Amino acid sequence: MLNHKTAVITGASSGIGRAIASQLAAEGVHVFITGRSQEQLEDLKSQIEQSGGQATYSAFDLRDTGKLQGFIHQAREQTGHLDIMVNNAGLHIHGNIVDTKVDDWREMIDVNIVALLAGSQAAVHEMRLNEGSGPGHIINISSGNAYEPGRDFYSATKHMVNAIGQALTHELAKEPIQVTTILPGAVATNFGRNLEPETVVELARKLGMEVEFNQGDHLPEELIARIRGAMGQTFLSGDDIARAVVYALQQPQNVVVRELYLTAPNVYLGNDFSM
Repeated sequence: MLNHKTAVITGASSGIGRAIASQLAAEGVHVFITGRSQEQLEDLKSQIEQSGGQATYSAFDLRDTGKLQGFIHQAREQTGHLDIMVNNAGLHIHGNIVDTKVDDWREMIDVNIVALLAGSQAAVHEMRLNEGSGPGHIINISSGNAYEPGRDFYSATKHMVNAIGQALTHELAKEPIQVTTILPGAVATNFGRNLEPETVVELARKLGMEVEFNQGDHLPEELIARIRGAMGQTFLSGDDIARAVVYALQQPQNVVVRELYLTAPNVYLGNDFSM
């Protein structure tokens, strides 16, 4: 059903985005992947191609919306159509509003909101140029924290992601472009690179590992694996979210999945601790 389609995935160098790209490529989708880490994108492209899939990558900062929109245009130009846009990239800089730097607020807004708007806008323009390739689909990765927008600034940005999805749904009601918002609860991914180093080191010790960690570093894959193994009833995996994306994309045209909220059995609303 997804074979020979074209998708753009942001934030694909690690975590949820990487899992989504791998899963879509396995379904026969030509994935156009972007993120900040060229090394990790090259590695993902290599893995996808070794498995028989197709991948094209470009490494850049999503705050450069011109590059983002150009990359989306490239995807349609190269393949002749754009079918899927996955706005996955997100940033959570931990801290209270009264203690957070203005530049940190601005960066979260630029990544979580402005880049999503710019990506969606460019995707709609390109999808309108599709000829006979079927409807387009925009998927926005939000957060379970969006249901508690007053929890912190990050939660407020994700609440706006939900609102943008609803606004796009109204705007595109008469067009063959669907919009789905997926809200993951607690996910064990590299998103936790923005946690305080002491938090990561303490968690690793509890799981039998000694690690050196600086804020912004990528978490060791072994640590992520141990988190999943030790807390399987608390944390989802990136693959769980990727399967939800495929589920939404594979529904018949008369069924639209507007929102999907996913959580592990031991987590309820507001307990988003994405690692």
